[in-house]
Amino acid sequence: MELFKNNQQLITYLKNRIPQGNNWNEKNYVKQEIVIGEYKKAETIYFLLEGTATVEILSDDKQYISAFIFENDLFGIDSFSTFKQKSHTIRIISPTATIFSIKKTALLAALNHDPHYYELILTNFADIFQRHYGYFDFLHLSPTNRVHYTLNYLSDYIGIINLHNELELPKFITQDILAKFCRTSQSRISLSLKELYQTGWLLKKTIPLTINQTNC
Repeated sequence: MELFKNNQQLITYLKNRIPQGNNWNEKNYVKQEIVIGEYKKAETIYFLLEGTATVEILSDDKQYISAFIFENDLFGIDSFSTFKQKSHTIRIISPTATIFSIKKTALLAALNHDPHYYELILTNFADIFQRHYGYFDFLHLSPTNRVHYTLNYLSDYIGIINLHNELELPKFITQDILAKFCRTSQSRISLSLKELYQTGWLLKKTIPLTINQTNC
């Protein structure tokens, strides 16, 4: 599990250092809203202040989720890439979200005035790559093990303890979301959830999915 990064401290510094306007913005989003469209290469860096988003890729006319973006995450690092285009979309999946965005040039200018924040930016980049390294063997797992892995992974970041002291995932983590991330069908997800429920690992196989903490 990665350690907490105090991105809010950096955002506060940027807001105090740079006048609001064309350089930075803070915007509210709603579920299904697209932050960055496919093929649109932004010149902007984003910080997700609240909510959950996904990185989606269209492959063979099928939409897949390649990664999740959680609260306090930085994204938009493709703005530093030499590739002229990208092939993914950033979409909000939580009911609402708040995102701070800043132009890459403004960010770099501000960092030059206080270079110690460079380490925080690089830490964000490194953690993004580290998460992706964990996916390398993911698709070699059976569908049920993929679902088990995904629910464990999501519970680390967005799981909540409900009134019954059970580990519960938000209602926006649906079979459709799991199918897109696990690269399988919703019917296969339904069977996998049933299997995990029968083993006792899941306490509830319908939304909101609930995990038996004693088996984590």
